[in-house]
Amino acid sequence: MTDLTMSEISLNGSVKWAAARIGWPLSRFKQKREILETNGFPTVDRITNLYVKADIDAWVNRRRQVSDQILHIGGAEITTEVNLDAI
Repeated sequence: MTDLTMSEISLNGSVKWAAARIGWPLSRFKQKREILETNGFPTVDRITNLYVKADIDAWVNRRRQVSDQILHIGGAEITTEVNLDAI
């Protein structure tokens, strides 16, 4: 049986998809699921019994240590934006 939630078109994901999305084997995910949820990992939707993929991506993004917009290197701030007023 094919897991349709592995498709990019699906907005919801199975337990197998959720494990793969965070880079864990399914067995580890099932073993650590309660700890993940204690740390804010999304729970399955009660209606679909699947994970909302956007919720898992948002959880991962909140845990990021480096922003796309600003990098802090040795106390200095480097931005990826252009200050047009300085020209």
